[in-house]
Amino acid sequence: MKFSIKKTLFKSVIAFLLILYILPLYIAVSNAFKNYESIIKKPLSLPFPPILDNFQRAFKEVEIFTLYGNSIIITVLSLFAIMLLASTMSYVFARSPKKQYKILYIIVLTGMMIPVQNILIPSIKTLQFLKLIGTLPGLILFYCGTYVSMAVFLYTEFMRTIPVSLEESAEIDGASPFRIYFQIIFPLLRSCTASVVIFLGMWIWNDFLPPMYILGAARGRTITTGIYGAIGTYTTDWSLVFACVILASAPIVILYLLLQKQFQSGITAGSVKQ
Repeated sequence: MKFSIKKTLFKSVIAFLLILYILPLYIAVSNAFKNYESIIKKPLSLPFPPILDNFQRAFKEVEIFTLYGNSIIITVLSLFAIMLLASTMSYVFARSPKKQYKILYIIVLTGMMIPVQNILIPSIKTLQFLKLIGTLPGLILFYCGTYVSMAVFLYTEFMRTIPVSLEESAEIDGASPFRIYFQIIFPLLRSCTASVVIFLGMWIWNDFLPPMYILGAARGRTITTGIYGAIGTYTTDWSLVFACVILASAPIVILYLLLQKQFQSGITAGSVKQ
């Protein structure tokens, strides 16, 4: 009897959490195919018949293609810089027995515990001093400093599962440390790199406050600030906003579908000791 009650309670909690997760997604998808009047009258109803005009308006009025271009440039360049910096740092942390590197590794990981909002204002002041405020390099530098700790953690734990014998064999053959890393170690990081790309790519793509305050309106908008711009001061066309939300989410969903196998293996690899 007690087991039955616990099991029923557990299933009820899971079902409740599932509804909380699916409901916002359902509202966004269904309302993206409705007109404004239908959303106001019946926001939870199914879109019959579905309307595609909202997506056409999103491309014309909100300039989704321009927002895509800005966000893609920022996300790709930020991920490239983070992966290059984090993977090389992690190689030293995973292989060096020196205590100072272990201490430095712990210091780097503390960056994962600091909320982005806490460092936003000091970062803006620093970028102003470096004359990088309102520029793409300034935003990319901010993302490197903010998210490199997460990438270092994933790469370091994954590299510890790679046998050292591979590097020792390459050293016997006369390979330099540079060649060992880029020709032997880095190709083995494909699954971990997929995890880094999905995790950090999603965070950077969906980020709102940093591009809004660091870039500003003069430099250009990202996909998130563009959606914010579609919200009016007094009235808002929610059909247009929901269509923009779906279009903004599509690239990340597609990226996950393409990299899901590498993502899953990269997440679980660090938990297995060789």
